[in-house]
Amino acid sequence: MAQLNVYVSDDLATRLKREARRAGLPLSRYVLTLLDTRRGSGWPAGYFEKKCGFLEEDIPEPKDELPEPVELSETEP
Repeated sequence: MAQLNVYVSDDLATRLKREARRAGLPLSRYVLTLLDTRRGSGWPAGYFEKKCGFLEEDIPEPKDELPEPVELSETEP
């Protein structure tokens, strides 16, 4: 199992510890339940399009064209 370290404000840490205690869960297990999207419905439909806006349009693929050929000139020493 992987271990992650995150930094949160003191206020948030206090609130999370309090909520975990009320839920009768260790802090790490409680935070995992908040992060685990399989237990919830995940992101609401259209969330990123509504919140970010820039995803509303199709972003065109950049053209990956070959560079122009370079003519080598022979120079004498």
